[in-house]
Amino acid sequence: MSGIKLYFLKIKVAFDKSQLKKYIKHNFFDSIYSILNLLIASLDGFFFNIILVRYLTLSDLGNYKLYFSILNIFIILSVTGMNTSVSKSTAKKYKRFFIRASKLSGLFSISATILMIILAFSYYKGSNIKLALLYSSFLVPIYFGFNIWESFLYGQKDFKRILFFNTLIAVVRFSACSTILLFLKNYIFAIIAYMLIVSIFNLIFFFWIYRKVKDEKPDLEKEKELIKHGFRLTGASAISVIAKNVERIILDGVSNAALVGTYSIVSVFPSFVKNSLKNLINVPSVKLASYTEKDNRRIIRRSLLLIFITGIVLVIIFWFITPFLLKFFFKVKDPEVYFYGKLLLIPLIFMPIDLTIKYMMSYQGSGKSYFKLSTVTDIIKLASLAIFIPIYKILGIIIGQIIGEFISFIILGIWFLRTNKKLGLK
Repeated sequence: MSGIKLYFLKIKVAFDKSQLKKYIKHNFFDSIYSILNLLIASLDGFFFNIILVRYLTLSDLGNYKLYFSILNIFIILSVTGMNTSVSKSTAKKYKRFFIRASKLSGLFSISATILMIILAFSYYKGSNIKLALLYSSFLVPIYFGFNIWESFLYGQKDFKRILFFNTLIAVVRFSACSTILLFLKNYIFAIIAYMLIVSIFNLIFFFWIYRKVKDEKPDLEKEKELIKHGFRLTGASAISVIAKNVERIILDGVSNAALVGTYSIVSVFPSFVKNSLKNLINVPSVKLASYTEKDNRRIIRRSLLLIFITGIVLVIIFWFITPFLLKFFFKVKDPEVYFYGKLLLIPLIFMPIDLTIKYMMSYQGSGKSYFKLSTVTDIIKLASLAIFIPIYKILGIIIGQIIGEFISFIILGIWFLRTNKKLGLK
């Protein structure tokens, strides 16, 4: 028995001295925190959607979703590429850039406030979302401009604190907005509460990080390059942001808010899976940001087949369970709605690889390739939506998404393989 104990003791000592223990410890817990963060965000959004569907009419639900589609397009004006630049700079041990990036983002976000006021008194002056646009417009510079704290923590690989902060926000926001919908059934008040709560937390986290990094010596040359990188990524993502949020705006323009509400119910589960993929893929992408581009590409190349299979498996699973989920949570009984819910899953076959390559492009290099390729692929997506939605309504959204994601898959795949050869990867 003593010999067996001695044998296992030697194994334990060897394991403790090896890099394997360190690797498992760091990556296991990072993955757990990231999965829990994803779970909290997903459950928050999912259960809040149930509250929205249960306590709002289809028209009010459509208006609520329409408002956030408009708001999410205006995020471009906050120079969203600064978020990635902050993650990149923090991962490379230059943390003070967080202050410069936050100030720039807040300053540029003021233009979104102005445009929201203009929209409220012009295009949407006869719409029910006019008051939502007006009342919330003054919160936008804080809501958008000071939300870089999460990117900073991503760069530090501080996934535990990200989980804690996001959980805190989710609990407070969900409680307040759900209470408003339960007792008042007023989506405008819910929107204002949502914006106000997130804005307050953004300010708190900003000043908390500010105190930690303000004494670091500024590197103006490095900041200049990071700002350029942020603007490039913002320009590259502009059409992408529009393409991701314009579907409800176009659908509302060619139909009505009630149909937008119907589409919002249909898209709950596909959106849930898409957002889950983005979070899951972003975590290893941030980790790989500290590697050289060649090593980063080598790791991705070895994983491409597994990533593609993951997309196929996800579609197969949700293809069969989507009708049951829609029926159980939203009391949907229309077979046509089930069919739409299934078709919206098809782009998920190509999305994991598309996201992996795009994240790699944004975290490595100067961002020029990301700008060019993202612009091309997103123009195709946007054009597909603009063509098919006026003709086929909800089905047009599905057709546009499938075409856009498939073409992106082809273009990004070809680019990745060709540029690998230039770096000596075969």
